[in-house]
Amino acid sequence: MKKEEEVVQGPDGMTRFLWWLAAADADVLQECKTEKERYRIIGISVLVTWMFATLSWGYFFSTIVNDDMIVAGLALFFGFAILSVDRTLIAAMSRTNGGIKVMPVIFRLVLAVTIGLFISQPVVLMLFKKDIDTQLELGKQAKLDAYRAQLVKLNASQMAALQQSLDQGKQQLAQKMAEMKVYKDGYIKETDGTGGSGRIGESDIARVKKSAYLKSEEELQAMQRAWEPQQQQLQAQIAHMHTVDSLKEAVYVGTLTNGFLAQVEALNELTETHPPVKQRYRLIVFIITLIEVMPLLSKILMPKGEYDEKLAAATAQGVTSAQLQTDTGKELMEHYQAAALAADKETVDHLFESTRDLRREQAEALVKEWKNRENGQYQNLWQQARRLLLGKIS
Repeated sequence: MKKEEEVVQGPDGMTRFLWWLAAADADVLQECKTEKERYRIIGISVLVTWMFATLSWGYFFSTIVNDDMIVAGLALFFGFAILSVDRTLIAAMSRTNGGIKVMPVIFRLVLAVTIGLFISQPVVLMLFKKDIDTQLELGKQAKLDAYRAQLVKLNASQMAALQQSLDQGKQQLAQKMAEMKVYKDGYIKETDGTGGSGRIGESDIARVKKSAYLKSEEELQAMQRAWEPQQQQLQAQIAHMHTVDSLKEAVYVGTLTNGFLAQVEALNELTETHPPVKQRYRLIVFIITLIEVMPLLSKILMPKGEYDEKLAAATAQGVTSAQLQTDTGKELMEHYQAAALAADKETVDHLFESTRDLRREQAEALVKEWKNRENGQYQNLWQQARRLLLGKIS
């Protein structure tokens, strides 16, 4: 008795949960001694896939949303969606005469591989996060430098015109200062006796050179007074252009985020510039994709066993039972209609038999009334009789 009780004892909650993940019928599977562990293994593979999907979706939404509660909710929801797809793919696997239909299997494998490739991307980004963050900063700087070069190219003509005007004004001022210096040096040489006249003190030649020097100095001062507002205006225009470019750079830097697409781009740059990273990236993607496909592969590679036979028998029995119920219902309906028709005929016969004398008397009265009429027609008599005896005839 104890041995029988041990055999009848059902599985624990964890086992039933793994069977549910494997899309197996627990009532049928409980009767199969050799199939229980295999479907536990399939359930574990589905559980691992579910965990990977939830983790992947969580990291994906963490790059978009800053609220941890929202990220957790979305990760659980989309992870459960992937779980539902996996269970549907496993449950839809059907065998025919010990084999599996090829085309549906290919379709499900392609779908599973597609899901696996998508799930693997956030996981890879999470594994290479440090390297990706470094590449993101380098990429941001490269993009910023390219944007600055684009701004410089865009403002090159206007900036060149302003800078040229500023350089020309400074050059003219420098030339005037050099000219004044020549007159000043000539005057000094004439006064100290080192000039052309060789006289010391203010001679006539020295006074002439002094007059030229003072005139040149006045012209320089006038030029400086006229140039100063022009110089300030040109410098203000150049400073304004630099300010506008700085604002544009600030706005552009604000668009350089660390979102999912930016991380994917940085990962792509890493794999292109570092071949070892590319090899490991492909290996990780292959492993994660294999994890996603593993439940389906397990179902395909698993030989047909006792569970499949019992499930097929139960399905066939259910189909046969449903067909028998349909046929029985059809026969009962036909029998009911036949019995109802016979009962109605019997009722009508009894009705006519019971009212035979009454109908005969009414007919004789109708005939007498018809004979007493002038121009009475037999057709009218027959129509009146039918209305009287049989009711309204359409």
